[in-house]
Amino acid sequence: MGASTRAVFTALGAATVALAGYASLDVLTGLVLALCLVFASGWPRLLSLPTARGGSLVIALVALAAVVVVRVATFGDLAVVMGLAVVAAFVHQMLRRDGRPRLVESVAGVVSGTVVVVSASGWLAVEEGVVSAELVVTAAAAIAAAAAVTALNAATRLVAALATVVGGAVGLLTGALLGDVGAVPGLLVGLAAGILTAALHILFGRFPASRRVRPALAAALLLVLASGVPVFLVSRLLNG
Repeated sequence: MGASTRAVFTALGAATVALAGYASLDVLTGLVLALCLVFASGWPRLLSLPTARGGSLVIALVALAAVVVVRVATFGDLAVVMGLAVVAAFVHQMLRRDGRPRLVESVAGVVSGTVVVVSASGWLAVEEGVVSAELVVTAAAAIAAAAAVTALNAATRLVAALATVVGGAVGLLTGALLGDVGAVPGLLVGLAAGILTAALHILFGRFPASRRVRPALAAALLLVLASGVPVFLVSRLLNG
């Protein structure tokens, strides 16, 4: 799966998050969890970790725990989930029976995957604020637009620059149209999405495994999922 196809899936994932954000919190919860499970199935393979199945299981369980905690408790309780995720990553390594080659790399890869799915739960916490769906739509629209730019068949630097500009412009426009968000916060969210999209476009172009289906889907969804906590923090600023 090439970069242009991954960009399409990133844009599609962001667009579905935007639609779910306007639908209901339950719909958004189901979507975020589903995207996390797809990410979990491909992330260890993207990094070519020695124990892909076990790593995917740990990441999937952490994703489920994070979503449940955000829905039934508070966003701050995710710190406990993250702490237990690190413990789970080490327990996973202790259960290995292959001599534990590339131990540090395996732990780091699994923990980084859990960080992404825990961050994804931030999309659900945004619903607690006044801006709620409007901010979800603004951020998701900026991500989708920036990701669409990376599908262009052009020089890497040019694509990266265009993704940043387009992400900022779409964030500005969407934020201005949605009064609860505002133009300046929309611009900041859009620029952040554009910069991260550009960086990941360059990074994943160097991963041979990202051309396979499940690893490529994980690479495509990384931006959408990892943006959850930053978007939540912006919502907290807007809500005062």
